[in-house]
Amino acid sequence: MAFLPKALLLLLLAVVCIQLSGVQAEIRVRCWCPETKKYVRKETIEEFSVFNKTSQCNNVEIILTLKPVNNSNEVIQRCLNPNSAQGKNLQTCWKRNTNNTATFKISNCQLPQNA
Repeated sequence: MAFLPKALLLLLLAVVCIQLSGVQAEIRVRCWCPETKKYVRKETIEEFSVFNKTSQCNNVEIILTLKPVNNSNEVIQRCLNPNSAQGKNLQTCWKRNTNNTATFKISNCQLPQNA
């Protein structure tokens, strides 16, 4: 019987320590786009994805997959600033994506000529 109060006290102490350590812990941000571009030529974009803010990343992220260059198999991706004019246009197009796919072909977007 003497074991039970000690076990409960130890459990309570562990819970308090966990709560206190959580107060001082920094939230580590895990975003895919450490840096972004304001503009990427539309002709070079094959498809794109838009990722909304999450608990791991406080930013909206737009990841562009570029068309292969010189028959290369290398996949080149760029991050686009979601607050740029082109980023806002792609987000508008993304919202019209009724297929609910992970990526959206740029050719399916009706974007302004300068987007």
